Amino acid sequence: MRWPKLERRKAALVAARDLRDAISELRLIAAMVALTLAIPIASGSGVRALATFGGGTSVVNRLALVGAFFVVFIPASFSLVLALESFVGERERTTLEVLLSTPLREAEIYAGKVAAVLSVSLALCYGGLIVYCLLTFPGLGYFPLGILLALALSTICQVAAMVAGAVIISLNARTMRAANVMASFIILPMSVVLQVEAALILLGRAEFLWGFALLMAIVAIVLVRMGFNGFSREALLAREVGLKNPFGRALDAVRASFAMRPTFFRLVWMRRIPMLIAAAGFPVGAWIGYLAGSTNVIPAVVLRPVLSSLVRSTGDGGGVEQALTIFGHNLLAFVLVALLAIVTVGVSGFLLTFAPGFILGFAAALSSWSIALTGIVPNGFV
Repeated sequence: MRWPKLERRKAALVAARDLRDAISELRLIAAMVALTLAIPIASGSGVRALATFGGGTSVVNRLALVGAFFVVFIPASFSLVLALESFVGERERTTLEVLLSTPLREAEIYAGKVAAVLSVSLALCYGGLIVYCLLTFPGLGYFPLGILLALALSTICQVAAMVAGAVIISLNARTMRAANVMASFIILPMSVVLQVEAALILLGRAEFLWGFALLMAIVAIVLVRMGFNGFSREALLAREVGLKNPFGRALDAVRASFAMRPTFFRLVWMRRIPMLIAAAGFPVGAWIGYLAGSTNVIPAVVLRPVLSSLVRSTGDGGGVEQALTIFGHNLLAFVLVALLAIVTVGVSGFLLTFAPGFILGFAAALSSWSIALTGIVPNGFV
């Protein structure tokens, strides 16, 4: 599918309107700016004090980089407030109908909303990062330009992913309370990403930050595309009516979707690209796992217990017992992938094939391909 057509001038009008509304909330802007300045100053002062009184070591240098990631993430989380308020806030202020009655395309309204939140969020993130860098790195005697560039790129992608996801939540929520509750599905995954990035810096593997930046870029593109495809005037206004009998309406929607379902072969053809991507996960995972094992990027002691547990899980029973064990394992994997696909934007379908391939490639790096392939033929427990 192609990206929807839109006029930048009209989208800019929507963005300017939202920016005026955001600036009018002086208390919110004052709190966001104060925290954006106070946290970098406090973090930078702490790192400088640690470097001055504790001695300039490599640990202090890595902590300085970890502080930069946290300084950027906190203003990025503020963007959720503006993004969640984009549609559900206008619904509560009864100004949504006025916006939807304008002769603007749906893509122009959505793009303007996202652009307004992104501009404010990125200004706060980069403002805090600049203050932190000016306060911290001159006293340390070095300036990690490459890592900070990866951080800057990753910040754009993370903020775009958070904003796009929050706007989707705002489209589907009826009240700000419901939107704030659903926002935890955005904060928790992003906080995990932040902790993984901090762990890579502390372990001295900062070169992998570019991979996380690429991953965040893909997630941001997927979420923005989902927002464009899911935004509809009729659906947005229809949520204001028909609040009675929600379970009956849900059953009617499921019944109607089954009535209009395509045939099996047509469904396979419509999903050919996602299926090819999922199928490519196994060889890609095997290649990356082999590289990770042969270059010792991931120590063998980390994955060796996983391989040992896989071998023990096959059991010592007969062929029927092993077949039932493998069938139950695969059935459980499919159920978990289907449930996780809701909160992972479908990435769990790729991980279903990528993870076994990674383990297989890592095992091949530790021993040989002939021994590793016994995990597929004749056992098949991978």
